[in-house]
Amino acid sequence: MPDILIEEKGKYGIDCRNAIWASDEIHKIYHSCGLPEILSDADFVVETEDAILLIEYKNANIPEARTHAAAEKEYNPFQTDKFNKIVSKFYDSLHYLRLAGKEKPVHYIFVLEYPKGDSASRKLLRNRLKKRLPFQLQKQFDTGIKLIDSVSVMDISEWNLDINYRRYPILPVSQLGT
Repeated sequence: MPDILIEEKGKYGIDCRNAIWASDEIHKIYHSCGLPEILSDADFVVETEDAILLIEYKNANIPEARTHAAAEKEYNPFQTDKFNKIVSKFYDSLHYLRLAGKEKPVHYIFVLEYPKGDSASRKLLRNRLKKRLPFQLQKQFDTGIKLIDSVSVMDISEWNLDINYRRYPILPVSQLGT
């Protein structure tokens, strides 16, 4: 198990030394099976004593993203295709969790940094995600089986301050001692 998981741009990482288990391999596995056009994946999985943290990470505030935004449009998580991708990453990552034998309660966390992001927009996004994730589906079956226990949208500082997640800080790579 890697101690530190680095996001795809190589600027930030999540310190998983306090985790029971952690991985950033979903994409690699789906790709090796010829599935990347079919299945999307969350960036990180962290197993704690009592839960599985399925983490999608997007930082549109780093210089590379800002340069891209100048050439394109600024990142907007409410844009239909972007929002649908966030939703599908949860559902598509469930296959991996099941096959990896990860049966603990699943918390889907979208760690999001973007130019117009603030606590109000993250709360709005979380509420929209709640409507598209399987919370109502779980209620329909009334079996006690859950696909998801919670969804959160937070920025890096909120993650690092949260009582449930601060044991796995997200920091610039230069501060992680890699």
